[in-house]
Amino acid sequence: MKRRSPTQPLPKRAARMLAKLKRVRGLTDAEKSVYALGLAATPEERWELAENFIRSLGYWKPLKRKTSVSC
Repeated sequence: MKRRSPTQPLPKRAARMLAKLKRVRGLTDAEKSVYALGLAATPEERWELAENFIRSLGYWKPLKRKTSVSC
């Protein structure tokens, strides 16, 4: 079964999810917003968010091609 893509942009979906999480106790507003963003994102969007975060830390770099003679 193929999922259809969301019709609203991610920030709007995250804002709606954040409104639902306002009543949750034990989390700061910053934690609620990050949690809402993760819940509102599609799997592809979550992957893109994680990839961008890792790139911002400098851990995700392009692979260097192997120059071995045996291949």
